[in-house]
Amino acid sequence: MTYRHALTRESYADLSGGVLHSAPGFPGFPVRLASEMFQRALAFVPGPAAHLWDPCCGSGHLLTALVLLHRRDITEVLATDVDPEALILARKNLDLLSEHGMDARSDELRARAERLEKRSYLDAAASARRLARRLVESGGTLPYRVAQADVFSADQLRRALAGQRPNLVLTDVPYGEQTSWAGPDRAAGIDGMLAALEEVLDDDAVIAVATRGRKARLAGPRRPLASFKIGTRAVVFCRAAR
Repeated sequence: MTYRHALTRESYADLSGGVLHSAPGFPGFPVRLASEMFQRALAFVPGPAAHLWDPCCGSGHLLTALVLLHRRDITEVLATDVDPEALILARKNLDLLSEHGMDARSDELRARAERLEKRSYLDAAASARRLARRLVESGGTLPYRVAQADVFSADQLRRALAGQRPNLVLTDVPYGEQTSWAGPDRAAGIDGMLAALEEVLDDDAVIAVATRGRKARLAGPRRPLASFKIGTRAVVFCRAAR
């Protein structure tokens, strides 16, 4: 399967050069694939823009990159995860979704370049300045929330939502390499996650799931809206209603 929307690599370079925060055990998501996944999902989303939620947010890399690429099509983001360490990193990345946050990151990278005498940090600081301009030009600071929740617990997810009504869930699930499912119900996997999400989302909300493998499968009566595979990842889209 080829890309339909994310047809060039040029606009993704600034997001691949050390601007976003990272840490061992928290892998990033391929930026070009994230853009393709979001744009395909948007075709199914009710309403003119996406209220976006990643319930397995990890470092927040996926959400942050999507907002920086598609700010005009996103009204708000919610990041949830069961791991409190992941949420600390996610907050740092989502803090970049403001002009002040990105400018502060540029200053931090420039100071690090001077201290360590490394050109790569200067390049990353320049990328951060370009991303700050891009964010302002495409709509500016975006509201976001970060909350702890087990993706297999509808009660925890409902509390994390706090009355919000996301119309697009987009997530890259653990696949047992650098990341693994956690919590007492972790054996339920994707099917358990979908069952919990279906309890808390509106029926017309869209769920987009990326995983490793030849195909992302939906259990039981669920029927995909669409699916595709690029490289080692398979992506499937479905409605919250069975």
